[in-house]
Amino acid sequence: MSIKELLPHFKFKKENLPGYREILIFVIFMIFYKFSRYIAIGDEQTAFANAYRVIEWEKMLGIFFEIPIQQYFLDYKLLIKGVNQFYMRVHLPSTIIFFIWLYHYKRPYYFFIRNGFLLANIVTLFIFIGFPCAPPRMLNDIGFVDTLLTISDVNLYKGNLSKLFNQYAAMPSMHFGNSLLIAVVTLILSKKNWVRISLFIYPIFVLWMIVITGNHFFLDAVLGGVIVLAPYPLMWIAEKIFPSWTWVSRGSVAQRKASVMMK
Repeated sequence: MSIKELLPHFKFKKENLPGYREILIFVIFMIFYKFSRYIAIGDEQTAFANAYRVIEWEKMLGIFFEIPIQQYFLDYKLLIKGVNQFYMRVHLPSTIIFFIWLYHYKRPYYFFIRNGFLLANIVTLFIFIGFPCAPPRMLNDIGFVDTLLTISDVNLYKGNLSKLFNQYAAMPSMHFGNSLLIAVVTLILSKKNWVRISLFIYPIFVLWMIVITGNHFFLDAVLGGVIVLAPYPLMWIAEKIFPSWTWVSRGSVAQRKASVMMK
């Protein structure tokens, strides 16, 4: 196919304006989110003190098992390397693919889910500022291993990669939070059993991944899950009390029925 034949596919189309707008919203938000996380970096002493505080909370709850779980898998180097790559590379693309699917196939629900997602991630920024927390992989003194550095030879503390990450943003885990949102929404909206089962397993896999790589505590995942789901019941209540607030609307009943009939 020649360049002349390809050009018509890239022409600006007025009917695609809503889609262009959504892409722009997400691009602006991601730039803001990354920039804000960089600003929100807390001081090292506070971040480590908070990490040890999380450990004490987990001991009180009887769920501090991250070290033996991680140590069990450390001998499987190829597995750890693969999981490290998954941790760094799949989180953002999986979220983008989810929202593309939602926009194209479940449009009446898209704006409701999108707005809750944006609210949840804004809340996390305030937590990063108020509660900077070092990830387990930094706590080598008590037995945690930085698998990214020691096994995958990925140094997040120096060079260009260090500029892309807030080192003290372990609490909450939005890797787990986003995976749980994807699973819950898919479980509710998808009618394909294999998709629902696969996406149900996804957050379980992510929880296992963030623990064995030493990137998050169990409580990080719990808080991430709570934060990412919490906006929706609140938005549902707001929709009932203030029906004119379109930003909390899930779409009309007629729209939702039409969406179901289109499947």
